[in-house]
Amino acid sequence: MTLRFAVGALLATFGVSFGFAAGGADSEQPNILLIVADDLGYSDLGAFGGEIDTPHLDALAEEGYLLTQFHAAPNCGPSRAAMLTGVDSHRAGVGGNEGATADNQRDLPAYQGYLREDVVAVAELLRDAGYHTAMAGKWHMGHDPRNVPGARGFDQSFALLNGAASHWADQLPIIPGEETKYTRNDEIVGTLPEEFYSSTYFTDRIIEYIDEGLETDKPFFAYLAFTAPHNPLHAPDASIAKYRGSYDRGWDVLAGERAGPPD
Repeated sequence: MTLRFAVGALLATFGVSFGFAAGGADSEQPNILLIVADDLGYSDLGAFGGEIDTPHLDALAEEGYLLTQFHAAPNCGPSRAAMLTGVDSHRAGVGGNEGATADNQRDLPAYQGYLREDVVAVAELLRDAGYHTAMAGKWHMGHDPRNVPGARGFDQSFALLNGAASHWADQLPIIPGEETKYTRNDEIVGTLPEEFYSSTYFTDRIIEYIDEGLETDKPFFAYLAFTAPHNPLHAPDASIAKYRGSYDRGWDVLAGERAGPPD
């Protein structure tokens, strides 16, 4: 689907692209696509001077508006909680990532590591407003049945409940001993397809969900949450070969050549 216009914000620890489609800005209920890339720097994309080809995201930036005042938290969970609820991450219950709290934070409501029940997520609001809601990708907002995607407003979902994992079908955890959990509509997925690669698979699922939503004649809210480029840094062999040598000159040189944030 061609986006009539888009709004994007690219942050040092959190990349966000936000778009309206179909009816456009003036539509009473426009379709909404929200794309998040974990640990993406604002200048990693081609539109901001990055070395990697990102033509589709560049088009969103060039054809629309740029939001440059989204303030990312020091890590991904709190940033995600604030973005999905519109309130401070502590108010949302995710002042820090689950399992990474300090002794003086443990058991406090602001640091429970999953969305509080007295906070409303944007998908819940939009579903109540008649939207078809779907997500694909990283969730990281809780494993409890009260906090999985379906419980927080998403009609359809393919989600990695963890904060990160292998980008391949092996489902190896990023933290030793942790169990990698993928779910489809909140049901645990045991085996992934052999050709699974996270970015490609998440994209295919959100396209599938958008297509199915369009058949309902409802506007859609689609949330595509890439795990990449969060570590572990995995990429297909062809992508690695394409950019081999691109970073040999070092961080300082490349940083000086990249474009700065918009005025």
